[in-house]
Amino acid sequence: MFEDFRELFRSSGACCLAGFLIMTVAVIPNEAIAQKSSETEEIVYVFKRGDTLFGLADKYLRKQSDYVAVQRINRIANPRQIPVGKSLRIPVNRLKYRPSKASLSAFRGDISIATGGRDLTPVQGLSVAEGSQIKTAARSFLTLELEDGSRISLPSNSQVRITRLRHILLTDSMDYEIAVDKGRIRSKVAPLQKKADRYRVRTPVAVSAVRGTDYRTRVDEITGTAFSETVEGEVVVTAGQSLGSGTMVSIPAGTGAAATVTGALAKAELLPPPELLNPAKVQSEEELQFAVVPRDSAIGHRMIIASDAGFVDLVAEVQEQGTEIGLEAIPNGRYYAKLSALAADGFEGMPATYSFKRQLSTLGGSADTGNFGYRFRWFGAGEGQRFYRLQILKDSKTAIPILDEAGLLTDTVTLSELPDGEYYWRVGVTQFSSDPEDREAIEKWTDFEKLTVAN
Repeated sequence: MFEDFRELFRSSGACCLAGFLIMTVAVIPNEAIAQKSSETEEIVYVFKRGDTLFGLADKYLRKQSDYVAVQRINRIANPRQIPVGKSLRIPVNRLKYRPSKASLSAFRGDISIATGGRDLTPVQGLSVAEGSQIKTAARSFLTLELEDGSRISLPSNSQVRITRLRHILLTDSMDYEIAVDKGRIRSKVAPLQKKADRYRVRTPVAVSAVRGTDYRTRVDEITGTAFSETVEGEVVVTAGQSLGSGTMVSIPAGTGAAATVTGALAKAELLPPPELLNPAKVQSEEELQFAVVPRDSAIGHRMIIASDAGFVDLVAEVQEQGTEIGLEAIPNGRYYAKLSALAADGFEGMPATYSFKRQLSTLGGSADTGNFGYRFRWFGAGEGQRFYRLQILKDSKTAIPILDEAGLLTDTVTLSELPDGEYYWRVGVTQFSSDPEDREAIEKWTDFEKLTVAN
């Protein structure tokens, strides 16, 4: 299997699935590394009947004189006598191309997109070109869609550069490359249609490339270690100075690889998808609260929230130690949560996806005495029509209520008289959504409160 992958690297100059490029960042700047790697990449063209080296140079090479370099690389003695079927190695940086397309599919919060030193105004559908620098601030997200349908999602506090966004004319193939300078990205890569199609993600210490998969890339802010985790498909990892050099290691779905600034390469099994306790719970409190089934192997959990099942429109994210996850308030609606466990070795585990309903509905109450008797009051927040219910029990929380008033629209009930004794009371609410298509009501109660009456 590895020999087959190695041959694909030699023949096309691109990864069939993936590879890591290991180097010391203190010696060579990131952009210089990317440039050096690009200069060494090659594609293979099979000579066809009617082809001439001069004709190929005129139509597909950037300069007519580049045919000399192709002749030298392939050790061709006579450029006028090249047999049909001969494989020619051609440096990618000498090939003509047309700019490919990327567009801003969704974004939230404070994001920055700059091209040619000019800041662009983010709008949905914005065209994003090669050379663009993209940043997300805290609690900010964006998703780009490439020409072939692949998607790149950036969570908060991330910074990337689009270093390649091209359509190579000779091979009619895509050539994509994203440089991650800070934070993390998720790459949902559409199956590449041609052998020469390439999709790569670079970090300061690693480069990965795939042919159709779902994987994550992250740069640890403290150590500089680059993590690549395969969720779907398969990735191949290699240590060395260029793609395809050194020993290749298969990284199928459910595994990951970490490359350090010293050149070390580690492989690990990803933790299995975690389970939520009570996943069908309506998130009605001001802050969203999720509870995860405890597992000894997990030191914490990461959750991202999106408004769609494809996780294009990211809404929120959080990373917590332990099994309790809290999120800041988000608008009412139906959402999707992607939950993964965090391992002590730094890897993020396989995700589990849940759908949930968010409908704010808070409730609290108080009781006091006034000039006209005993006053019970309640309060809360939530959109939609709310009906209240007051229950008062004597002596015990399990007694039959002496007062059970439902369908209340006001926020106060005053009782002129209550005999001496101990009472337990609570208030409930039935809240209907402001969305006419959502007919499911929320019902909730306050805890029982004790009231001692001594006239």
